Amino acid sequence: MCRRKRGFTLIELMIVITIIAVLAAILVPSFKRARARSQLSACVSQCKSTATALEMYAVDNEGRFPDGSGLTGLNTLTQGNYLKRLPTCPNRGVCTFLDYVASTAPDRFSFSCVGNNHGECFPGQTSLNIPSYSNDLGPTQQPPPP
Repeated sequence: MCRRKRGFTLIELMIVITIIAVLAAILVPSFKRARARSQLSACVSQCKSTATALEMYAVDNEGRFPDGSGLTGLNTLTQGNYLKRLPTCPNRGVCTFLDYVASTAPDRFSFSCVGNNHGECFPGQTSLNIPSYSNDLGPTQQPPPP
């Protein structure tokens, strides 16, 4: 007696493919949010490192932070060996801490990530200028509630 090898039917294959597609549709958004959160954490960490470099600069310069705003002020940190290079936002890939301000009050500073690519972390809110850092308030990691 000859036994026929039995394979999978078309319906069985379609059911398995459908189950895999449903699982992928559920998991992919959570992976994207987890990636966005980790990039936000890295950006906050770089804010803190930049703020520490600014504080070290102030200690060496009679309590004054670098003059100027934007990259002009922050580039002073790389010239004085406080930072090897300006940090880049992991979500954006370029230096986004361009809104550094200390010229109005040389004993204060603030800056933020001006890229708006952290929006995946905050559904329904705009995340413009988040994260940010000021020497008065420290780090701000999320936008205020609407």
